[in-house]
Amino acid sequence: MAELTHTTSLPTPDTKLYSGNCHCGAFRFSVSLPEIKGVMICNCSYCTKLGAMWVFPGENPLVIQGGEEELKIYEFGAKAIGFKFCGVCRTVVYSKKYEGPKGHDTGINVRCIQGLDLGSLKAKEYDGAKLDPQYEHPKFKGFFPSAKIENPKIYKGACHCGAVTMALKVQGSLVGTSAENVYIQECNCSICVRNGTILNFPRSDQVRILGADKLTGYTFGRGFQEHKLCGICGVSVYIKKLEVTDEQWAKDGEESTTKEDWMLERAVNLRCFEKVEWDEIKVTKVNGKDGEAYVVE
Repeated sequence: MAELTHTTSLPTPDTKLYSGNCHCGAFRFSVSLPEIKGVMICNCSYCTKLGAMWVFPGENPLVIQGGEEELKIYEFGAKAIGFKFCGVCRTVVYSKKYEGPKGHDTGINVRCIQGLDLGSLKAKEYDGAKLDPQYEHPKFKGFFPSAKIENPKIYKGACHCGAVTMALKVQGSLVGTSAENVYIQECNCSICVRNGTILNFPRSDQVRILGADKLTGYTFGRGFQEHKLCGICGVSVYIKKLEVTDEQWAKDGEESTTKEDWMLERAVNLRCFEKVEWDEIKVTKVNGKDGEAYVVE
């Protein structure tokens, strides 16, 4: 089986040394593998919400360089796999199949590996959704958002464990002519890559969240916003805008909008929602990596 060690991982002529980390850097690892050209994409309920992309190191040891004590474990269904995520930033870094076949008991979420072009990797799909017991999506049982919208449609969502549920109200739908002004993005910045988020930016009155006390917050960089993630399952739910002074906005604010309009947004992770028209919605790829001063020693 793939080992978890605290020794040094050295590349061979047939392998390359990869380094990785959760976003905050509390957990760091390395592994020597043949050049990563492909990943496994699982369609189970949890991997879908994470946007996880997996490689399996086989006989090559996953070398933990620090922070193992910071990791939390999430299990669901038959509890055959433990998913390890950082207790600080909630990045899901690797999984451990308790009785897995040799070479496939440890999976690394390549979203955490430094220097990979995820868009260039060939994806092999795995039908994890067929495995029993079948996942029942948590139900939203609260009042719908208060926004006054013509021809409204409600999308219901949740983190994976169900501690947090939510409802999103939009006009018409997220697709079609009614969605001309709906903006959905997938960003390649350091935090969005690790969380696997696909974000929509409705007004705060278009979203209602239940169980918000179960969320943990994570802030970095300029400190303008707080990423809200489930403290139990680690799924990224939404991004909260923080109070920003006029001086701070003038220095580091968004050029495409005003501070007042920016404060009204509540960025939600569409991966959390049921019945999103994934084959029809328009997702804009955003290069948030340029100019980002993100370094983990």
